[in-house]
Amino acid sequence: MRFLGTVLAAALLLVLIYLFAGWMVDGYFGGNIVPDGAVPDAWAAPDSWSEWRDITFVLMAGFWLLSGLMLLAVLTAAFLLVITIRKMLRENVTPAVDSLKESLDQIKGTAEFAGETVVSPIIRVYSVVKGVRAGVSAVTNLPGFVRGRRKKGRKK
Repeated sequence: MRFLGTVLAAALLLVLIYLFAGWMVDGYFGGNIVPDGAVPDAWAAPDSWSEWRDITFVLMAGFWLLSGLMLLAVLTAAFLLVITIRKMLRENVTPAVDSLKESLDQIKGTAEFAGETVVSPIIRVYSVVKGVRAGVSAVTNLPGFVRGRRKKGRKK
């Protein structure tokens, strides 16, 4: 794409140089830019500004036509790209998202099952052990606890 732009810019520059040189030769020196034997007799170099204007209009129309065709090609490519992306999303991404959702649901079920079957019994056993330890501690420390309350009561 960069090469095409460079070629088009060079061609435009050459046309402008040709036009400037023709103006200099025709207007300043009074000569003709194209030698007499270089072209067939049916064609003659432009002699007036109106002829140069008409040539410029034809060149501009050609460039507009070329840019319109390029715009049409770019819009067609963009449209095809959008269709391809939608097709890819419909065929590949949607099933992948559905599969991911199913996997997450399975992981959630596994976590709930593990919580109910593994963690709940461990928590119950730990609660019973903690309760028994608290009960044994309460029974074994009862005399010290009662003595400690009496001492605190006397200090007041």
